[in-house]
Amino acid sequence: MLIFSQISRRYFKGFTLIELLVVLAIMLFITMAFLVRQQKFDSSTILRSLAYSVALSVRQAQVYGTSVRENTPGSFAAGTAASSYGICWSSGNKTGFTLFADANNNGACDSGETVQSITLNNGYLITQFCATRNTSLTRCSTDTLTSLAILFKRPNPDAIISTNISGESYASAKIQITGPGGDTRSVTISATGQITVGALGTYL
Repeated sequence: MLIFSQISRRYFKGFTLIELLVVLAIMLFITMAFLVRQQKFDSSTILRSLAYSVALSVRQAQVYGTSVRENTPGSFAAGTAASSYGICWSSGNKTGFTLFADANNNGACDSGETVQSITLNNGYLITQFCATRNTSLTRCSTDTLTSLAILFKRPNPDAIISTNISGESYASAKIQITGPGGDTRSVTISATGQITVGALGTYL
């Protein structure tokens, strides 16, 4: 009987409280590390998707500008086609941008010319946009620029880059998108109509 009691205590001994707490702490640490990495991955994926969405919107304006897009009923001059289409950004609007039809040919996004308004959600922002001149002088929304427009006028696929500063010609423009965690991506549009999306962590 004594031998059976000793064997029972040897083989049926459970976890101690300290062992249980150590195992729980390890599991909690692994779970937290996984969640942090997953959130960062999700944020990076959404940021990349938004950058490509901006690039595709610019490409859409290019297609509208080089082809003929009839204005829909209820919009300005329904049944006609604007001579140019573009995308515009404003320093006062960090959460979105506008696809517009330049009905009055002034190179700016005016009231009543909106074709589509695109909004970024979940804390993603357009933190900066810049335009670079041929002389490598760069103007940004953090200093002198309050607006930026990229236009495409039929039949030329080249981009016309205009800002609130009149009388200047630009070789390229960049738009920077920032996620809630501070990661950034940029979209570059050259005067030749080329559109590229920068890598993660790209700053202007």
